[in-house]
Amino acid sequence: MENILSQDEIDALVRGISEGEVETEKAEDISGTRLYDFTGQEKIIRGRMPSLDIANERISRNFRISLATAIGHMVDVTSVNVNITKFYDFMRGVPFPSSITIFKLDPLKGFGLLVFDATMIFNLVELFFGGTGKDHYKPEGREFTPIEQKIIHKVAMMFLSDMEDAWRPIYPLKPLYIRSEMNPQFVTIVTPVDAVIMVEFILEIEGKPCKTLLCIPYNVVEPIKDKLYSAFSSDREDLDLKWLERLKKILEGIPVALKGEIGRARLTVQEVIDLKVDDVIILDKKAGEDIDLLVEDTLKFKGEFGVYKGDYVLKITDVL
Repeated sequence: MENILSQDEIDALVRGISEGEVETEKAEDISGTRLYDFTGQEKIIRGRMPSLDIANERISRNFRISLATAIGHMVDVTSVNVNITKFYDFMRGVPFPSSITIFKLDPLKGFGLLVFDATMIFNLVELFFGGTGKDHYKPEGREFTPIEQKIIHKVAMMFLSDMEDAWRPIYPLKPLYIRSEMNPQFVTIVTPVDAVIMVEFILEIEGKPCKTLLCIPYNVVEPIKDKLYSAFSSDREDLDLKWLERLKKILEGIPVALKGEIGRARLTVQEVIDLKVDDVIILDKKAGEDIDLLVEDTLKFKGEFGVYKGDYVLKITDVL
């Protein structure tokens, strides 16, 4: 206990520090530092995701074709933005009313959201029933009617099907419809501070812009993040198989020259000039040795020379 300072010693030490008589260590410069909140930890997500960007472009193309075919009108769909944000911030930006479709990302563990704004729903309802889609609607905060819900479900299933096709070259993802909601307050698929990938699509139907949002939690696709960050290459399913089959048939019908080469010999110009009937030219092949079969002057096979039913023939003995 004798090492404890007395009150007089403590007062003297404080006076010495304040008057500069006692040297103290300089305070560490903390500029450039920031507070770290362990309760709201943000994931470190690096760079862009090339495969995801191209998948979104394919969703835009596929959904444009599907929707235009369904309503019989010109539709333009563009993927305009991809952001990493918190789920709380994403839901705060969802207008009310909106159509919010919850779907499961099978076989990954987790759910995603597909959001159609009210303007898009009202336009589609009118177009599906023969309207012009040029009227202006003001959202009234009411529930969607049963007919509107049917249209929402139909369009959402189109989008999820097109999304499945777009993701197939990256990962065999199958979005499964779960349910639809109208009020963002009733939708929770992750905690408010979890990071989500937000994809924004702009649809123009008869010149009227509408917004569609796709929300995928980052922790859901984290097991396949290497595929998202890797360079994307289109697979065979991305090609027009009917066109390939037609091209294959055309190529198979093209005639080519096939010749059998018994042997070769090298002669000088003078030796060629001196050739006459009954002269014998020694070739570089021995009797009974396989001869070369050339397709368009390219060696492809080995064969034997012979006679079959009175005709000279070549029998293939090896494929090179």
